[in-house]
Amino acid sequence: MKYTSKGPFEQGYNKMISAVENPEMMGMEFGVVKMAAGDVMHFDYAQEVVYDLLSGKVTFAWDGKSETVERKDCFHEGAILLHVPQNTKVTITAESETEVAVARTENKRSFEAKLMRPEDCLCANEERGAGQMNECSTRMVRTFFDRSNCPETNFFIGEVVHFPGKWSSYPPHQHVEPEMYYYKFLPENGYGLAEYGDDAYKVKNNDLTGMPCNVTHSQAAAPGYAEYYLWCIRLQDDKNIITTTVKEYEWVTAPDAKYFPDI
Repeated sequence: MKYTSKGPFEQGYNKMISAVENPEMMGMEFGVVKMAAGDVMHFDYAQEVVYDLLSGKVTFAWDGKSETVERKDCFHEGAILLHVPQNTKVTITAESETEVAVARTENKRSFEAKLMRPEDCLCANEERGAGQMNECSTRMVRTFFDRSNCPETNFFIGEVVHFPGKWSSYPPHQHVEPEMYYYKFLPENGYGLAEYGDDAYKVKNNDLTGMPCNVTHSQAAAPGYAEYYLWCIRLQDDKNIITTTVKEYEWVTAPDAKYFPDI
């Protein structure tokens, strides 16, 4: 599935996927909140929710707490997010022009709501792919959390900053859990290619792809354009994710793998 943004986001909540319209995503829902300075929005979902600050300065208020945070952009600065359990009232006050990604899913478990900065994440900014595949898959990975640091969650979620002209999530892989990627490009007129089984989508700024059960996927970015994507996997109840790569292509990750022009 590919969801293409129909132009610039409108002020307020911009729905991209929903449980009703996209049942293949196993109840996962996603949208982007766009706010101008001075805007105030209130949220109260009967779901586990992640509010990921993509850019701007906001004040988050929840459970009698309030914190003001700022993130200039999602390419150069680490993640700032508010993670809350179901039925948590959240108020977002924009101190500047702001975008916040909102991912949510059903989860009856209780856990402590938490504002997370890079140092609170499972992986703040890990370089992956270095030294493999002639550096063709070098990227930065930020993993917010999974069940290892939040046992009650139904999400495995994070961000990738994908270097121009390179690949990520390669070799192609699959898992039974559905996953979505939400994209940004720098500069904004850039694009990438999203592998989707035997097909591929051309993805641009603010596009989204959703991979249901066992659809193989990987990514490529056009030269000159950095690609960011927020990835979100809806975990099955009481089960950890098992990822399987396509064995036909695994050989490229071997330390002694030889490629053209050496072969």
